[in-house]
Amino acid sequence: MGNVEMALAVLAKMFLRGCSPNVHTFTSLMKGYFMGGRLCEALDLWNRMIQEGSEPNTVAYNTLIHGLCSYGKMVEAVSVSQKMERNGVFPNETTYSTLIDGFAKAGDLVGASEIWNKMITNGCLPNVVVYTCMVDVLCRNSMFNHALHLIENMANGNCPPNTITFNTFIKGLCCSGKTEWAMKVLNQMRQYGCAPNVTTYNEVLDGLFNAKRTREALQIVGEIEEMEIKSNLVTYNTILSGFCHAGMFKGALQIAGKLLVGGTKPDSITYNTVIYAYCKQGEVKTAIQLVDRLTKKGEGYPDVFTYTSLLWGVCNWIGVDDAVVYLDKMINEGICPNRATWNALVRGLFSKLGHLGPIHTVDNILANGEVT
Repeated sequence: MGNVEMALAVLAKMFLRGCSPNVHTFTSLMKGYFMGGRLCEALDLWNRMIQEGSEPNTVAYNTLIHGLCSYGKMVEAVSVSQKMERNGVFPNETTYSTLIDGFAKAGDLVGASEIWNKMITNGCLPNVVVYTCMVDVLCRNSMFNHALHLIENMANGNCPPNTITFNTFIKGLCCSGKTEWAMKVLNQMRQYGCAPNVTTYNEVLDGLFNAKRTREALQIVGEIEEMEIKSNLVTYNTILSGFCHAGMFKGALQIAGKLLVGGTKPDSITYNTVIYAYCKQGEVKTAIQLVDRLTKKGEGYPDVFTYTSLLWGVCNWIGVDDAVVYLDKMINEGICPNRATWNALVRGLFSKLGHLGPIHTVDNILANGEVT
C-alpha cells in the first residue's frame, strides 16, 4: 500500500500543476485501492475520474467490476457492466469471466447462468477461465453431472479443460464427500492431457482425510513423493491435520519435522496443529516451550486455538493450577477464550476435580475479573 500512497501524492501534484491524469493512471490507482481493501477510496477515485472527463475504457470497467465482485457486490457489478454497454464500451471475456466468478463464489447459479447466456448471445465465446467458473458454480450447487457434461463439451470443442478446471471439479466433489468420484477424475485427468499438480493432490488429500479414508490418503502421499511433486504448506498442513484427526500424532510430528527440514515456513495452522499433537501425546512441556517461543517471536502467535489445545493438555497431563495460570496468561495477552476453550477447560477440570470443583474454579476466575 506504500506504493499506492506514493502514487496518490504524485496524482495530487499533477492536479496542482494543472495536469490531467489519464484513464490508465486512474485505473492503476483504483486497482491498488481494491487490492488494499479500500473499497470506498476506489469508488471515490472512479467518480473523480469521471468528473475529470476521463472516459473509462474496457480495462477500467473490468477493474471496477472485479473490485466490486471481490467484495461480493454483485448487483453493483452487474449495474456497472450494463452502464458499460450503454456507454458503447463492449464487455470482453474478462468482463464475463469476472462476473461469473463473482456469482460462483456467491453460489448464485441463476446469476452466473444469466451472464453465461448473455455472453453467448453477444457472440463472445467462453474461454477456459469462463468454463472453469461455470464448473465451479455448478459444483457449489451440487450439480456435478452438469459440471462433468460441461467439461466433456470443452474437451470435444475448441476449448479443452486445463488442470485448474479439473482441480475445481475435484474440490467440489471432495467438499460434498464424493471422494470416490474425485479419485476417478484424478486418474482420468491425463486422458485429457492435464497432469495433476500439487493443488490437485491437496484437494484429494483433504477429501480423503475428511472421509476418514486414511489408508488411501497415505497412498496419495506416496504418489506425491513418487512423482516428485514439491509439497507446499497447504500439503503439509492437510497431512498434519489428517494425521491428528486419525490419532496418528507421532506421524504428524514427523511430518512437521519434514516440513522444517524442507525449508517450508510454517504458519499459525502448522504451529497450532503441532501443539495439539504434542498435547495429545502427553508432551505438554514441549508444547509449552513452543508456545513460549512463539510468544517471543511476536508474529501473531499464539492465538485462541493455540491456548485451547494447551489448556486441554495442561489440565489433563499436569494439573488444574497450571491450567488456570495459562488461562490468566492468555487473557492478559488480550486473547479472549471462546466456547471451545471453556469446554476444554471445564472437561479437564471435571476429570481432575469431580463434579463441583470446576464450577468453583470458573466462579473464582470470573469473580477475580479475569474474564470480561
